[in-house]
Amino acid sequence: MNELIPRRGTVRLLALLLMAVLLLAAGCGGSSTSSKAPGGTAAPAEKPVVVALGADTRTLLPMKIVDMTTYQQIRNIYDTLLTRDPKTYALAPELATSWRALDDKTWEFKLRQGVKFHNGEPFTSESVKVTIEKILDKSWQSHYYTRFEMIDKIETPDDYTVILHTKQPSPILLLRMQGLLPMPPKLLKEKGIDELAKHPIGVGPYKFVSWTKDEKLELEANPDYWAGKPLIEKLVFRPIPEFSSRLSALLAGEVDVIQNIPVSAVEQVNSSGKARVESVPSSRVNYIALTNFKPGPLSDRRIRQALNYGVDVDGIIKYVMKGHAYRMAGALSNINPEVNKDLKPYPFDVAKAKALFQEAGVDPTKLTLTMDSPQGRYPMDKEVAQAIAAELKKNLGIEVKITYNEWGTHLDKIVKRQTGNMFLLGWGPALDAEGTIGDLAVKDRTYSGFAADPELQKMIDNARPIVDPVKRKAAWDAIQKKVYDEAMWIFLWQQEDLYGVSNRINFTPRADEEIEMWRATYRK
Repeated sequence: MNELIPRRGTVRLLALLLMAVLLLAAGCGGSSTSSKAPGGTAAPAEKPVVVALGADTRTLLPMKIVDMTTYQQIRNIYDTLLTRDPKTYALAPELATSWRALDDKTWEFKLRQGVKFHNGEPFTSESVKVTIEKILDKSWQSHYYTRFEMIDKIETPDDYTVILHTKQPSPILLLRMQGLLPMPPKLLKEKGIDELAKHPIGVGPYKFVSWTKDEKLELEANPDYWAGKPLIEKLVFRPIPEFSSRLSALLAGEVDVIQNIPVSAVEQVNSSGKARVESVPSSRVNYIALTNFKPGPLSDRRIRQALNYGVDVDGIIKYVMKGHAYRMAGALSNINPEVNKDLKPYPFDVAKAKALFQEAGVDPTKLTLTMDSPQGRYPMDKEVAQAIAAELKKNLGIEVKITYNEWGTHLDKIVKRQTGNMFLLGWGPALDAEGTIGDLAVKDRTYSGFAADPELQKMIDNARPIVDPVKRKAAWDAIQKKVYDEAMWIFLWQQEDLYGVSNRINFTPRADEEIEMWRATYRK
């Protein structure tokens, strides 16, 4: 150091230091701000912010695969038509500035003007039309097809108006628009969907730089973002499947945000001086799906009910989750505004469970079940699977063989109906009844683990088009009671999301699990 500073005394040294401070201040000048890009300290350009997740993105294409880990990453590249208010989670404008129902089967959306894709292509009503048409093209095999199949016709009377006609009244349409990520129509027409898969082009706060599969996704701030350039210039998503490895990377200063902190590590993180835990009650529900697609013990409702009575869920929450979860009575959590609050959780009652097995003519001590579980995707998922298997063995004598899957493999097995008798899954954001039960209690839906009986299927079909809010709530309350009685899951909990956040940034987690890095700032 002394070789780089001429020995001209303290005055010269102070002058150099003052100049460095002034240059640093100039380099950290303010960025344009909006409701999406908050003011704060700008990012040092040489060091990116790194977000470590339990799995890599499964694709760079929007609207192709339903997977929250994928969505969390590409959502920073693409904007949605509608969003949710970060405090109330009510629907709020994003690319659509306003919307209204013209009648029970017709919705009009007015679009934001002056927005451009990262390649300079203007965002217009054609972008929305082309994206929906792509989803509805069965040959593309989008997981989102069933979420948009109610759309019958799309009109674009001008560049900034979209009119959607549905086959029947579909009140859930607005929620589907909340997840719509428009694609650039000119690029799709000229270069095709394969080009977009290699180099995503959105209108969002970050632009694509590179993707090395299973290693990192690199993004950079979009200087022309309609809501103001994000303050964090460089952003990297890294897949780190193991909890312990994510934690070590955080405490070593290698990453800045990690999801699903192990509950046993909360005190360690908060006392490290390098990071802290930020928590939020998640909208995600965790459950053990009791598959009944094929003949077997779980095709009997009494057996499925017995498994609920035979597991001490409250004990698992207390001892495995360390209290960082909220018990559910049925398929919806208490954060869901459409939850049936009359339902009470299945009590832990081994005698009742054994009586149901006897009534069904099945000896549980001679029963062997198989269960699939991810490891590293949800808080304590491996330990939860082990605890449930141990409970069923101890309380009922059931042998449970667990297969632990890499995340992508786990999803593929569910989609292809190749799991064992049971599988552990979390579903979120779970903020409405139809978007949860309607997707998970119907045989042909992507991630369903349950073949609904004709009565339940009819109840769901009849409830979907109900527009009147009082009648709709009553219909979905009855469906929740039916699902509860059918015991399509071992009903577990609404999880609490624990994020580890380095002390060099400000980051606020959301109940709907969106990781909005354009709202993050450097700490002063």
